[in-house]
Amino acid sequence: MNQGEDITVLARRLGVSYIDIDGEEPDKRCLGLLKEVFARNYVSVPVRFFNGGVLVAMSDPLDKDIKDALNFHMGKEVFPAMAEAKAILKTINRCYPHNSDQGVLKDEVRSNHTISVISNKGGVGKTHISINLAKIIKDRGKRVLLVDADLGNADISNKLAVFPEYTLYDFFLGEMSLKDVIIKTPLGFDFIGGISGEFRLANLNYVQRSKFIRHFREVSKDYDFTIFDLSAGISMVVMDFALATDEIIIVTTPQDIIAGYACIKASFHRFKSIEEKLIKKVEGYEPIKAYVPWVVMNQVSNLKQGIFLHNRICQIADERVNNMETIFNVKPAYLGGAIYDKEILRKAEIKRQPLSSLYPNSNLSQCLIHLGENIMKPPEERDIHQELKGGFRRFALIFGLK
Repeated sequence: MNQGEDITVLARRLGVSYIDIDGEEPDKRCLGLLKEVFARNYVSVPVRFFNGGVLVAMSDPLDKDIKDALNFHMGKEVFPAMAEAKAILKTINRCYPHNSDQGVLKDEVRSNHTISVISNKGGVGKTHISINLAKIIKDRGKRVLLVDADLGNADISNKLAVFPEYTLYDFFLGEMSLKDVIIKTPLGFDFIGGISGEFRLANLNYVQRSKFIRHFREVSKDYDFTIFDLSAGISMVVMDFALATDEIIIVTTPQDIIAGYACIKASFHRFKSIEEKLIKKVEGYEPIKAYVPWVVMNQVSNLKQGIFLHNRICQIADERVNNMETIFNVKPAYLGGAIYDKEILRKAEIKRQPLSSLYPNSNLSQCLIHLGENIMKPPEERDIHQELKGGFRRFALIFGLK
């Protein structure tokens, strides 16, 4: 038998469909769902729309990890069909516009950006940071969706006095689509609420996690920024959700610096595990070697303290992680610090409003505004240098003078 007959027999024996990709002209609309870099990495190419999803030619259609990754990247259900690897790569060379992928990647960083906010333990201000980032970015003219993905212990609704009729719980029950549980808030950004005390949400299985990741990727296309306030802790559920977003913000404090480092280390090891799995299963896969989470040092006494502690985290990461690694490394980047002000935090909680809206000229609000404006910039343009405006400079700002 020739090579084509060999793979046809193999597909029949494995119980999967076979597609002669050389004889197909992929639908350009389908190609647009998957970036060329991922098509090459996964040796897969979208061919045509099928049963509400996409028929995808794959060299290994039985690989569940690759199928889940394709679901995630395309935001559509994947129907796999076996094809020869060489034929798939030939089709990618023929059908994708050459040398255009990097430009697409750069544009998308600024158009529908997803951010997860995590911490190793509660009480470090993770939810306050998430809420204020959403408000600050919205006030800069961006479309923002805030998701309370603290599964089982959601708190954003309580902090904002916004209680949606439907929440993530209804989505996971299969009773509502993710778009149907989105509401508009008086603060100008959209919101998906969670639920507290629901054990099943705190212990999602792999299929449920994959479902959520796939659907939120589709929903986030309607927004410039989607912010996920995830559960405290370093469970597999939290790590998988976080690593599915474009960027991770890890919130820690001077009092919990060891827990903050542990969160960085745990997320790095999960990142490394995923990359190693792809290396083994995807022929020619080029791994992402550097894991770069963004650190927010909350509740600092002054801005210099935040930078000092971040530098200490980087030093420990080099000594205890990077010096032991041969391929991968972790490079914690500094998004900024937030000066502790217990009194105005208490007032904001009583009034159930973002602190940055109630007290825009306070030192803490200035710190939060820096964080929001910083995360809106491309990573290479972000600035760790913060400056508080006081005295005459603050007076001038109030009256529009600069």
